[in-house]
Amino acid sequence: MRFGLALGGGGLKGAAHLGVLRVLEENNIRPDIVVGTSAGSIAAALYGAGLLPAVTAMGNLPLANIFTFENYRFTGLPLGLINGGTVEIMLKRALGNRLLSELQPLTAAVACDLNSGETVVYTAVRPIKPLPSDIVIGGDVPAWQAVRASISIPGLFAPYKIGSRLLVDGGLTDNVPVDIARYLGADIVVAVDLDCDSPRRNFRHVGEVLLQCLEIIGRRNTSLTLRLYADLVIKPIKKPVASWDVGQFANLIAAGVEETRNNLPQIRRLLGQ
Repeated sequence: MRFGLALGGGGLKGAAHLGVLRVLEENNIRPDIVVGTSAGSIAAALYGAGLLPAVTAMGNLPLANIFTFENYRFTGLPLGLINGGTVEIMLKRALGNRLLSELQPLTAAVACDLNSGETVVYTAVRPIKPLPSDIVIGGDVPAWQAVRASISIPGLFAPYKIGSRLLVDGGLTDNVPVDIARYLGADIVVAVDLDCDSPRRNFRHVGEVLLQCLEIIGRRNTSLTLRLYADLVIKPIKKPVASWDVGQFANLIAAGVEETRNNLPQIRRLLGQ
């Protein structure tokens, strides 16, 4: 029985994924397949590269500055407010030149082709089931490139090119990639959905507006996918969190830890433990 973990997008809320993965490791529950979209792709790559134990606080997260605007050079329009050079340096520094095929367990990152609208899955393996016409395999690439493509929030980060494809955030088409985990061979799939109810609030800058728009799109696309493909959905975020409030990092990890511990009995049952 192959256990798949699908890690959804959600900006800084992706820190909760680190808590989820930590609890699974502590309980010797190791996924066979980890598929991540956007923030989920960062967690998936860190996990696959064996870097998770080093991440205990925002300060020693190799990619911490991804979440702070002050570290970027704004390009203005047309392609994005942030050119992405800084984040690429950080991704390379954290992940080196490891190919996805060098990560353990099997790791995949989900992006969206800006021209065709296809969901592009970067992974080292071929699917065991036929893919729908709007999902394609991008192949085995350096992990940092797959993550850079997956986190390219439209309008905020400039799109990223891999081969002939111009790529943006995978959350546009598959924000919690439970279906991808199934196509890659998972028999049991646990999803980590970072969505939560969003009451009216004051938006402070364009980054928050863009992320809120992406969350709305993702929410509409995700509901049916979760019902069809997920055996269990973990929702660690119980109240709204500002997408760029780095002061919430430790609380978000703790939320992932708590919710996963609460769901451990059900996870064990699903895995026949």
